[in-house]
Amino acid sequence: MGADLFVGRRAESAEIRGLLGRRRHLTLTGAAGAGKSTLARRLADTIEQASPGSVCVLDLSEAPDDLPGLTGMLARALGARVRPGASAFDAVAVELLSRPRTLVLDDCDRVAGTAGVLVDRLLREVGVLRVLATSRQRLGFTGEHTYQLGGLSEDEAVELLTGLAGDRLGGADPAGICRRLDNLPLAIELAAAVPDPAAADLFTDRRDVRRDTRRHGSMGAALGWSHDRCGREERLVWARVSVFSEGFDAEAAQHVCAYGGLTVEQVLGALRGLSDKSVLLCEKDGGGVRYRLPNTVRAFGAALLEDLGEAEEARRRHRDHFLGLTARATTGWRNDQLGWYHRVLPDLANLREAVEDCYARPEERRKGLELVGNLWFLWVCCGRAALGYELLRRGLDLERRPSAERLKALWVQTWMSIQRGDVEDAERTLDECATSDWEGAVDLAPYVSHFRSHLAVARGDVGKALWLIRDARERHRSSGDVFPGFLPTYIVVATGMMLSGEYAQATAVLREGRELCASYRDYWTLARLDLILGLAEHILDNTAAATASVRESLRGARMFDDGVCLTEGLEVFAVIAEGDAHDALALFLLGAAAAARENAGTPSLRSPVLTELLRRSEARLLARNDKEEHDRLIGTGRSTDLLTAVEHALQGLAF
Repeated sequence: MGADLFVGRRAESAEIRGLLGRRRHLTLTGAAGAGKSTLARRLADTIEQASPGSVCVLDLSEAPDDLPGLTGMLARALGARVRPGASAFDAVAVELLSRPRTLVLDDCDRVAGTAGVLVDRLLREVGVLRVLATSRQRLGFTGEHTYQLGGLSEDEAVELLTGLAGDRLGGADPAGICRRLDNLPLAIELAAAVPDPAAADLFTDRRDVRRDTRRHGSMGAALGWSHDRCGREERLVWARVSVFSEGFDAEAAQHVCAYGGLTVEQVLGALRGLSDKSVLLCEKDGGGVRYRLPNTVRAFGAALLEDLGEAEEARRRHRDHFLGLTARATTGWRNDQLGWYHRVLPDLANLREAVEDCYARPEERRKGLELVGNLWFLWVCCGRAALGYELLRRGLDLERRPSAERLKALWVQTWMSIQRGDVEDAERTLDECATSDWEGAVDLAPYVSHFRSHLAVARGDVGKALWLIRDARERHRSSGDVFPGFLPTYIVVATGMMLSGEYAQATAVLREGRELCASYRDYWTLARLDLILGLAEHILDNTAAATASVRESLRGARMFDDGVCLTEGLEVFAVIAEGDAHDALALFLLGAAAAARENAGTPSLRSPVLTELLRRSEARLLARNDKEEHDRLIGTGRSTDLLTAVEHALQGLAF
């Protein structure tokens, strides 16, 4: 680094040394500015100190891109004598055979293919040779081993920035600056050198490439150098995929990029090429392969997209792709809940960007509402309520014209308001739903009765709740709406029976609902029914059955990241634990549940049955435990995250 400050990379250094001990070659790859050269030269110094004269470092950034020229350059660096009539390669081989050597070939990008041929041949001919190369792309020979270098860890990045910038940071958050720069050493070094590192914008100006001919003189120059190594298709795809946030898959890239002279096959080829050149990061997970542009690389690509005059078209195609994805998701959720949850979740940032883009354009706001409404399951069932509620409220405020899209959004907001315990808001949106009848809109009459029954339960009006839910169930049946219509009605029916003291009948209804949920693969409602069943079994003094049911509920809710159900599950488990004299566990879980409710930012509508049982359990716990110990256990729970507390309940763990 220009500032002569080397920070971190201890884990990477140890891992690379270990790999070189087991393998005879390794190519360090990674994005521009990751510090490949710095790390390789640092490793070379370490090897040289341990064995003087055993390392040769050769900078290939200006090397000739032909095999004889490159071999001659290496011969000169080694001091090999090339006899008249003999080949430079033979001279290099003889020199390298004279003693064990580590050859460090730095900055191979421009001559990657030629360097790969030379390295492959040298490794075959010189058995004592080890080679460490740095390149933004593979050298491409058979059996090549690579090690991809990413950004620094957050702690290392902050240490580097604060060490270089010092007082110039002022009150800025160094971790935030580093994240914006992908924790890349070069970007951090360049940011630290300007008067206001927090405002440094070092990578969006393509003119840096022309102004500063040094390859690492700026992030713009470094990225421009990578851009120059790309083919036409790769450059276009780089620019067009800059509209994605955080990551994307090949299907999304094809939809956004395959136009204006680029075919689907060319887009796929460009994705592979950009991955090979360390422009795109290729990440594999359970859902397949996803690609990601680092922030610096994305900003450079976005500037290129503006230069091409294609920003508007690319953003439109981005919106259309994710609108289509959500339309498929809202239909597919009925048959494959977990599959669609995990399909949509990685694109949450892209989905939000698409919504924001629609909201920014008056003529597109209805599409934004449609997109948010299509994702109802994400907001209601999968622990993303805060984001969903914020997007819904903003969209409904912006787009007040009557439409099918607005009506569906009101339906989703009503359900979310019920979950939040916001009875007044739920009643307001229900009234608008009940008086709306827009062409093309779904018939909401069954849901009006369904949701009003929830509100009646909240007020303790059991008779009205059961009358309303019967009406809703008949309407859901006649329309064939199994989920999200008919199956969740079991929640209201069972809760109403329990409020009436009909606990045995409630368990029978819950078991019937469970069987139907399992047969229709409605695992989200199943988790909710298991929770109510656990509460009913506890009231009937069936402690073992109650414990088993609540644990099943927690396992199911955990699959969906359903924070509402998980939090209420901890409360039910605490009531069961208190009733079985496990006071320490009960207090711990109550503390964890209280913290989870606070962290969610909004209250949720708790069953009146559970509210009363909690009140009694908390009073008994306070009465029979020393206050200091009581508060300590509550505090321990409050300092524990929700999923860890759930694991305690599932495993019966001590703490």
